[in-house]
Amino acid sequence: MQNLLVDRAISMSDFKKNPAAVLRQADGRPVAVLNHNRVSFYLLEPRLLERLLQELAGCMNATAGNAVAGPAKTPRQLFEDFLSQAKMPGPHDSGQ
Repeated sequence: MQNLLVDRAISMSDFKKNPAAVLRQADGRPVAVLNHNRVSFYLLEPRLLERLLQELAGCMNATAGNAVAGPAKTPRQLFEDFLSQAKMPGPHDSGQ
């Protein structure tokens, strides 16, 4: 069973009917978009992603500051580092 990380979810079919309405009705909260009852992706507003990246950068820079001296990375730099290191499963992977 896949964990749902948010409290709002919608089917892919309903999402495709009117994505703007889904985002508007979410009222700033993230939404899981489900395809065959599995999370296909999470929808979130840019300001929420920015805030998450800022929080992540603060945590990672604080941790890195204890280990290695150097300039703090921006949220964008940390996100790019994360994406380059993450193994992103393809559309046909089982995700398990």
